[in-house]
Amino acid sequence: MGYSNNQSRGKKPIKHNAFKVFLRDLILFGIALNVFALFHHVLPQKLQPVDASRYMNATTTTTPQNSPTPATELSNATPTPTAAPVPGDFSAAFPATDTGTGALYSYQTDTVRIAINRVQENSVTYFVADVYVKNIDALKTAFAKGKYGKNIYDFPLTTANENQAVFAVTGDYYSARSQGIVVRNGTLYRDVPNTDICVLYNDGELKTYDSANFNLTEAVSRGVWQSWSFGPPLLDENGGKLSEFNSTLTDRHPRSAIGYFAPGHYCFVVVDGRQKDYSIGMNLTELSALFESLGCKQAYNFDGGATAVMMFQGNIINQPYKGGRESGDIIYFV
Repeated sequence: MGYSNNQSRGKKPIKHNAFKVFLRDLILFGIALNVFALFHHVLPQKLQPVDASRYMNATTTTTPQNSPTPATELSNATPTPTAAPVPGDFSAAFPATDTGTGALYSYQTDTVRIAINRVQENSVTYFVADVYVKNIDALKTAFAKGKYGKNIYDFPLTTANENQAVFAVTGDYYSARSQGIVVRNGTLYRDVPNTDICVLYNDGELKTYDSANFNLTEAVSRGVWQSWSFGPPLLDENGGKLSEFNSTLTDRHPRSAIGYFAPGHYCFVVVDGRQKDYSIGMNLTELSALFESLGCKQAYNFDGGATAVMMFQGNIINQPYKGGRESGDIIYFV
């Protein structure tokens, strides 16, 4: 027996109402998801530093010099430093004469010697800064807006100028992530390893690790001055170039990286890229070969792309992709 027209029309509103309920629920779910993303991934979040006492011996608790202002000032919490830097260890190796003769840019003092050169070859333009420091605390880092936290950014030159930096480069963009070891100017801010790690120790040695082979307790006990979590490492344990990397970003891009020669002697490289008529960038194999040719024992890749910026005496000296962008941190010297 067939349905009458009235019976058929009586069932249609039920289907229509079910669809309206489904659509309403879908919209509400989307709104909730966007609110979560806004607060968790977009809006700035001030975070507390980690209590490093669980990683260190009681005899190593000394407040480091030039520690960044922690976000926990609002709650009167005091960050716990790692072992204190040992000042003056590099005096014997610190150059007695000017290292900037013939350099494009030069800055020479009794505690810091910086010589910067620009190289243009094979459609690539890059900058190499050769840096000597007499004391480990001359190599400083700073957070954007002077605060540690999630999604806290500012233009690198603004951060450099706020810290009276003579020379600065961008760091590992720590603020975009919730994981990765973060030690800055001797203070442990985050203790969740998730990727390749670069550690600058208080004794001036710079070492790179993968997260599986990094022991935070041993590192803190030894005394960490700075650490970065981005990567990958660019040289093997003997300073040789690599052909395989723990990274998916192996193609040509703008690059920023640090190299290590000896305690108190470092270099910084910024490669311009994604600019066809000026500089096409470097892939990781080329960047690795560059650090080997410079004679570095260790090297480590920082955040690149539009973040890769080198600054000297209040000016950006490279040509960042699309003019650069805001970043979460810098490495600097005064």
